[in-house]
Amino acid sequence: ATPPPITNHQSKQRSRPASSSLCNRQSTQPVKPIQWPARGDREMDIAWREYNIHKEDAEAAASNFDLFARSDEEAYEILEYNKDIPLLVPSSSGGNATTTTTTKTIKLRGQKEYDNSTGMSVWRGSEIMCDYLIRHGVNRIRGRRVLELGAGVGLCGIVASKIGASSVRLTDGDTSVLENLRYNVALNDNDEEASSSSEKEPTTKVSCPQLIWGKQNAIDFEKEYGKQDVILATDCVYITKSVKPLFETVHQLLEHKEGGGVFLYVNTCASQCPIEVVFDVAAEFGFISTDTWFRCEDDADPVYTFKRRSK
Repeated sequence: ATPPPITNHQSKQRSRPASSSLCNRQSTQPVKPIQWPARGDREMDIAWREYNIHKEDAEAAASNFDLFARSDEEAYEILEYNKDIPLLVPSSSGGNATTTTTTKTIKLRGQKEYDNSTGMSVWRGSEIMCDYLIRHGVNRIRGRRVLELGAGVGLCGIVASKIGASSVRLTDGDTSVLENLRYNVALNDNDEEASSSSEKEPTTKVSCPQLIWGKQNAIDFEKEYGKQDVILATDCVYITKSVKPLFETVHQLLEHKEGGGVFLYVNTCASQCPIEVVFDVAAEFGFISTDTWFRCEDDADPVYTFKRRSK
């Protein structure tokens, strides 16, 4: 069934994160951190916070004001999403595989407000993207290399891993967001569950490296992780100055061979960045929007599919 639209979706203001009937809020108490061994991703992080993109001069850089100042007393909450994940079932007679679904619960630690960082909350665009991935994932995601930009709490990338991407790189620039993102990936690691279940989970390599947008950073990232078949970006562009670094990154990292990769983009809250600006910058880098997908008839915010223009 088509999920119900979220109220006030016509607004293009940078509103509060989604309070949606598509998820359950489990707790507003502080959550004890998951303990894991030291990981290479974390060791390579550089100190960077989201507010750095707003600091355009020395005076701003020297300012003591921190829009995203963190309070140690702030509580997280756990959001639960129950998603019907498409799976391929091989035919016992050697014929074509069939598609079935299995319900998976995805748990995400986040915050109700975005005072610390916009990447600490679930935004409506990621819920729309998830529905798109679930409906088209077997053909578009399964067996492919997936990169999520500005992954935030990680909803879309985790769904892509459940669908069966060959690898998923959930990235963000903000170091605090990355720590929470890695927590959420560990929280949804179903290895133990799968070993005691008759269901065979797709095997997906999932990692959370840091990626600050821009050409040189993308070049360095490619040396470590290679090209990607599918790149996702949801509700992570809210000022026009971010659009060029975004497409510098996509242009560098998206696969060129065998028809090229696809860039899936949705933005529901970009009051300072209309889609026309995105189209113009995309064209400068040789990309065109080839398709738009709406979750329901009265939804104003589609998932845009960008591909490289044919030469």
